[in-house]
Amino acid sequence: MLFVPDRVTNKHVQIEWKSDVSEPIIFIRQNEWPGIEVRHARVLPGQIREHVVPFHEVSIPIAGTLTTRRQTSTGRTVTKSCGKAGNICLTPAGQPIAASWNAELEHLAIHLEENYLKSFAAENNFSPGFELTEAYGTSDHLIRHIGLTLVNETKAESPSGKLFSESLTQTLIFHLLQNYSTAKFASRDLQGGLSGYRLRQVKEYIGENLEEDLSLSEIAAVANLSQFHFSRAFRKTAGMTPQQFVMRQRIERAKELLAENDLPIIEISLRTGFKNQSHFTTLFRKFTKLTPKMWRELKLA
Repeated sequence: MLFVPDRVTNKHVQIEWKSDVSEPIIFIRQNEWPGIEVRHARVLPGQIREHVVPFHEVSIPIAGTLTTRRQTSTGRTVTKSCGKAGNICLTPAGQPIAASWNAELEHLAIHLEENYLKSFAAENNFSPGFELTEAYGTSDHLIRHIGLTLVNETKAESPSGKLFSESLTQTLIFHLLQNYSTAKFASRDLQGGLSGYRLRQVKEYIGENLEEDLSLSEIAAVANLSQFHFSRAFRKTAGMTPQQFVMRQRIERAKELLAENDLPIIEISLRTGFKNQSHFTTLFRKFTKLTPKMWRELKLA
């Protein structure tokens, strides 16, 4: 609803502000991946006239109240509120909708491409021909948390990388399909873990590409599974998520390289897939209780 981009003209839906302030947008930040975009903004009072967007949208007031209006097929006007901060409004693609907010509003919006949602459903045992269902004023802390975590990656000093973001988006889509759609989920194919052969292939691939920004889609492709199926099967087999496994492998590789006294720590951080030396030091201390420099000194003492 807020700051919704028009996918055809690449322009924003027109917002009518309720004041003459030259800068009604206090802040706005966004992040996007294939099929999904997350926007976080704080704005002064305003409204958006009825419009139709070609993608699904989840609107979440963080502070303030967002009121939506739409007309039914019989011409009746239906007004709904997202209610207290943290509640969600889910508007399916193609649904005409208008919105207004009479006080300053901090707002999170998640936009989902229709084809992306359909592809995920087809790959993960959801029934075809489903529809998302409208929701207004529903409390859903998981969606709020995932949305804020994803958008926070835009300003993170050390972004967590593709594997982290893709894992979160997979959780979000699965949650929406299970709780806000007419789709039925068949879980029978998720009972087992990875075979020994597939697990070895995955581990070898990860070991050979630790310095890269590994993505969940790339690793899942090695096992010839969808991202969601792979994540569940890997966790069942390895006892940890793919992200946790990759991080542990990076720390172990770093320990091996730190044992080589002539290799600079900044080079070790890059060889093991960390964004920078600061990120490397933070994660290394988390796993070992020591900084890389302290670990090397103790190892070589």
